[in-house]
Amino acid sequence: MNMRWRYLGILLMGTLAVLAITSRVTSSAPASVEADSVRALETARGQALVHADTAAISRMTADDFVEITRLGTLRTKADNMRDLASGALKLTSVKYDSVNVRVYGNVAILRGIADNVGTMRGFPFTGKIWYTRIFVKREGRWQAVAMQHTPIP
Repeated sequence: MNMRWRYLGILLMGTLAVLAITSRVTSSAPASVEADSVRALETARGQALVHADTAAISRMTADDFVEITRLGTLRTKADNMRDLASGALKLTSVKYDSVNVRVYGNVAILRGIADNVGTMRGFPFTGKIWYTRIFVKREGRWQAVAMQHTPIP
């Protein structure tokens, strides 16, 4: 548990450092256009998850991506790609609500509610979560670099 909190602290400090650096960088597009672009990417991501489209998910996700799940476990891009490709992770429904995007230069923070239905290694899951996904714009396209889930009771 101590290692998990240490890693979370490092992740948050790194995110804040990136925000501090990139907030000085201005995008060529207005923030609302960039925010709409991130929202559209999130919608496409949900559809790609339902269709287990690992090629699309891979393009949308940075190689250094890390996720803190609703169970408090750490998962990487490789973990997610492996589980989607093998069928260990199957999503049958992905619905988003209350999605809000803030853009800070080349960093976008998306917060929303997800209501996902599926199975993980044969165990069904369902239920709403608050989640935060952090995107970085690299070479002209947004990629997810971090995510954290929190169950909604």
